[in-house]
Amino acid sequence: MEQTLFIIFVILIVLHNLFHFFADVLNDKARTRPVPENVKDVYDTEGYKKWLAYSQEKSRLGLIQGVITFVFVVAMILFGGFAWLAEWSRGLTESAVLETLIFLGVLFALATVFNLPFKYYDTFSIENRYGFNRATKKTFVTDRIKGIILTVLFGGGLLAAVTAIFTSIEGRLALPIVFGVLLVVFLFINVTLVPVWLPLFNKLTPLEDGDLKQRIEDFAKSQQYEIRKISVMDASRRSSKLNAFFSGFGRFKNVVLFDTLLEKLSDDEVLAVLAHEIAHAKHKDVLRNIILSMVNFAILLGLFYAFIAIDVVQASFGLEGATHIGFMLLLFMVVFGPVSTLIGIANNAFSRKAEFKADRFAAKHIDKTAMQTSLKVLSRENFSQLTPHPLYVFLYYSHPPVNERISAIESV
Repeated sequence: MEQTLFIIFVILIVLHNLFHFFADVLNDKARTRPVPENVKDVYDTEGYKKWLAYSQEKSRLGLIQGVITFVFVVAMILFGGFAWLAEWSRGLTESAVLETLIFLGVLFALATVFNLPFKYYDTFSIENRYGFNRATKKTFVTDRIKGIILTVLFGGGLLAAVTAIFTSIEGRLALPIVFGVLLVVFLFINVTLVPVWLPLFNKLTPLEDGDLKQRIEDFAKSQQYEIRKISVMDASRRSSKLNAFFSGFGRFKNVVLFDTLLEKLSDDEVLAVLAHEIAHAKHKDVLRNIILSMVNFAILLGLFYAFIAIDVVQASFGLEGATHIGFMLLLFMVVFGPVSTLIGIANNAFSRKAEFKADRFAAKHIDKTAMQTSLKVLSRENFSQLTPHPLYVFLYYSHPPVNERISAIESV
């Protein structure tokens, strides 16, 4: 039974990863397809050649990194590497919480060391050569250090809490308690992202008084939407790419504009982008996303609880004795990849539908042309792919391809 289960799980892992590699290959080939007529003006001839070279380099780097990671994970499973590490962590302490933190801490350290040269090459070679990177090496290093510290403190604390609950509370009562902890943490991060955590990495300044700010505030009032604060983030310290986003909900709402967005878009286009974001709030998309996230948490938590309750699972991967929460969490994330993919597909489908609605709202209440041109500028400045493969869109895209968005706006 144990050997059969092991073989089934390994086959699922391999097939799942091969499927995603297949989708990547299809999307790579789709880059050379004819560009749709309504977005042919996004890139000029030289710009399109530059985008194609950039996207191919990024794709190759991601493929190399993905293949190495896949081979490492499969090898560690086949040759018992993860089981050995779990036994080693268990031998260092009698605490279930500490053995989980040691086990996953070692894997986090290995992943950090492995990913660092890829991130460095991506930032200071690829992004540099194509004119996107503006980060200094000092900024790069301090970002990594801050990220590691936050991951250790918050990720480690959350892991410790979940492990303690699962190992100290008997029966299914552990499930609602863990869910409650995850819910509190999720809402806390959502509310404090802009005022607390984002300033650790970027400087936020209030949008200057002027015509743009007044137009934003007037439009928000006309839609009965209260904006307490509009901040400009110094994104140009790291990249030339553009973005804007809303964070929080209720009285904790925040609007954040990248300074690069203000540099590249006209006031009408900025207003159209913000109208699009306001539409998400008016359509209750933020609330829907929170509810969907909670549903996803509940599904995965229930599956994980059932997973760790099956003793033969841990034994089939070479680890005997009491349940090792860290080891089982790792196996769960690897084995249940297909479930995560299905959840992602459903979430992305909802998201793409919401994006179309928000585009229509902005086009109707601001200006159809401004909404279309803002999408084109965002696509050009962020080097977006204009011809993604439909399967790749279905699997990964939370936003519809830009040509589909522009076509939908045209019908408003």
